[in-house]
Amino acid sequence: MKNVSLLKYDQQLHYEWSSHVIEETDDYVLLYAGPGRTLQHHTRGACYTYDSHSLECFMRHEGFTLQLDLEHDGTMRWYSNIGLPPTMTNEAIHFVDLDLDFVAEQPNEWRLVDEEEFEINQVRYGYPDALISYVWQTVDEVKLRMQHRQFPFDGSFERRLIEFAQQETPHFR
Repeated sequence: MKNVSLLKYDQQLHYEWSSHVIEETDDYVLLYAGPGRTLQHHTRGACYTYDSHSLECFMRHEGFTLQLDLEHDGTMRWYSNIGLPPTMTNEAIHFVDLDLDFVAEQPNEWRLVDEEEFEINQVRYGYPDALISYVWQTVDEVKLRMQHRQFPFDGSFERRLIEFAQQETPHFR
């Protein structure tokens, strides 16, 4: 089990949750959480409980993540955070969230969201020019990976998530 903390650029806790470690390599850490997991959203002062199965991939050396959520009706949602490469310990993953996200509700139909939040936070947190350039370079890199179906956007995690859901919930379709 690892605790996951997403922070804003000023190191303030944005949100956190816990998930089970499924796989660790030199390149990424893959986490699984089943229905009933909770997410503490510190920025909103709220706690959410999710009823979906979820896989989360944290790239060790790159500034993006991939999360897949599988609902009980079989629909899947995809989410990718843009941020700084994570800091990892045996117990925790800390990821600085730099506002921009990719979302998809259909396979390979990604769209970039939260550009307005990114612009606001550039002023609020005083993002240096080099950080802003880094964010846009990361966005371009992630887009290329998505377009060319390169890891972790190659479909391999979708199959694994369905397998985990079927193991955890035998009546899952």
